[in-house]
Amino acid sequence: MDGMPTVKHPDSKRTFHEAVGWKAEDFFTDPQVVELCRAIEANDLERMKQLLDGGVDVNAIGTGGMTPLLWSFFDNNVERFELLLDHGADPSVKITTNLGVSQAFAVGDSAATLAAHSYYSSLYDAVVGHVKDFNITGAYGQPFLHIIIRAPISQEEKRRRILLAIEHGADIQQKDSLGTLATTAVGNGQQWELVLWLLDQGVDSSYCRPLDHYCLVHHVLSHEDRLTPGREQAYVNLLERLRQEGHDLDTIRKQRETFVGLMTNREKDLYIKSRIAEQVRSGLRPDPELGEEASEAWYAERRRQRMVGQSDDSAPIE
Repeated sequence: MDGMPTVKHPDSKRTFHEAVGWKAEDFFTDPQVVELCRAIEANDLERMKQLLDGGVDVNAIGTGGMTPLLWSFFDNNVERFELLLDHGADPSVKITTNLGVSQAFAVGDSAATLAAHSYYSSLYDAVVGHVKDFNITGAYGQPFLHIIIRAPISQEEKRRRILLAIEHGADIQQKDSLGTLATTAVGNGQQWELVLWLLDQGVDSSYCRPLDHYCLVHHVLSHEDRLTPGREQAYVNLLERLRQEGHDLDTIRKQRETFVGLMTNREKDLYIKSRIAEQVRSGLRPDPELGEEASEAWYAERRRQRMVGQSDDSAPIE
C-alpha cells in the first residue's frame, strides 16, 4: 500500500538484519547495547534477560532513531519484542532516517505505528497495551487508528485491532487531516462494510473538515461512478444508512456539481494541488472526485515528497 512501509524479510535464509546489512555497532556506541542487539538478533532470550536485569539501557537511541525494540521487531520473533516491552521499552520512539532501507521505513515510523500496520497480529497484540498516546502519528502524519485502516490486513482484523485499541484508551472519533476513520476507510480501497461498522461504533457521519466543509458523504458520493466490481451492494447499503442518518444525498450531489462548476481554472488548479499534496502525505491514492487528469499530478507530487524525504535522510545524524 502506497505511503506506508511494509517490512518484508528480503531473504528467508538470513535474519532481517543480515539481509539489509545492519550491524549493531553501526547504530550504537554503548557496548552493552550492542551486545543486547546481538542477543536479539540471535533470538537468545536468556542473554537478553541477563543484560536487561544487569541494567542495560532498554531505551537507548542510536543513529537514525534506532532502538533495541525496533531491532527486535523483525523475523516474526514476538517473544523478544514482548520481553523488551515488559522491561519498559518505549514503542513511540520515531526514527529520523529511513535506516538505509527505504522500501521498509520512512522518517517518523516507530515500533508502535509499524506494529499497527503489520501483517503480523502478534506484534500488534504485544504493543497495543504499551502505547501511552494513541494520537501518535506515523511517517505520513496518520494517527494510530487510521494506520490500522490502511494496513494490508482483512477488515475483520482491522475491526479487532480497533476494538483492542479502544479497550486501551483509543478514541473511535480520532481524526486525521482528511476526516474520520470512516473517511479513511472510503479512501483506502472502498471498504464500505468497514465504514458501516465504524458508523455502528459511533463514528460521526456528519463531521466536516473545518477548512473546506468536506464530509464523509461527499467522499462516498465521489466514488459513485467508480465502484470496485462486486462491491455495489455494500455501497448501496451505506447510502441507505447515510439517508437514515438524515443526509440529503440528492442535494449534496447538486452542491458538489455547483461547487466544481463555479470554480475558475486557477481555483480548480490550486484546489487539486492542495488535495493531492494532502493525499500523498496521508498515503492515499488520488481522490476520484478530482478527475483522471489528477493522477499524473499525484504521482509527480509523490516523487517530489520522496525526494524531499531522501534529502532529509542525507543530513548528518548527531
